[in-house]
Amino acid sequence: MPPYRWNTNAAALAYDASAGHVHPYYAVLQDQILSLLAKLPNRLLLIVDAGGGSGRLMERILDRFPNAEGLLLDQSEPYLALACERLNRFGSRAGISKGRLQDAWDQFLPRPADAIVSMSAIHHLDPVEKQDLYARCYNYLSPTGLLLNGDEIRPENEAQYLAELERWSDHMAHKLKTGHIVAEFQAMFEKWRHRNIGRFGAIRKSGEDCHETTDVQLGYFRSAGFVYVEAKWQKSLWALMAGQRRAKEENGIVF
Repeated sequence: MPPYRWNTNAAALAYDASAGHVHPYYAVLQDQILSLLAKLPNRLLLIVDAGGGSGRLMERILDRFPNAEGLLLDQSEPYLALACERLNRFGSRAGISKGRLQDAWDQFLPRPADAIVSMSAIHHLDPVEKQDLYARCYNYLSPTGLLLNGDEIRPENEAQYLAELERWSDHMAHKLKTGHIVAEFQAMFEKWRHRNIGRFGAIRKSGEDCHETTDVQLGYFRSAGFVYVEAKWQKSLWALMAGQRRAKEENGIVF
């Protein structure tokens, strides 16, 4: 397995500084996640951010929901160091643990989670790993818990998929040229373009961008056991895929 490319200080710092420009809908997806979390019962909540990186989403969650406790999981030590610094002000409300998406997390959970969220992380898993992760998330959630994955997806049509990748590539090139994305990201961008456009159609391995359609992934949600499943938002190469285990009563469905 190739080295994890985000496990360097330079990569973590570059993405943390530029995430809102690298990802055209960064704030939009976070807002969508927060709006669904707001529909959970007003009680002490446990929210897990799977692949939470430098803690930007968890920071917004803990600011928005003072009754919530958060657990951030990531495998990158440089990202975890940034998350520790960012979330330190929340004290015991913020937990941080090192772990891969592919690993079991039950040792980190003090109780079943009310929600598991993720953003721009799960697309690095191959199809089998995604299905395993969604099944484990189902088991880690409370009976009415939510799984919210705001992530990169692909269209069904190959030509449309390539066109969307090219459009994103043009967006990143422009943001680099104008200085909105830090110059340290240039080398990572060139490698991304080679992997995804230069090698378009090549078989993807775990750790690469293993994009799948929303329909395929929502099928994974259903196979894992989620009863209420829906793509809550989608545009270009990004979507928010949501699943709820079940509701105590019909009007308890979050979405």
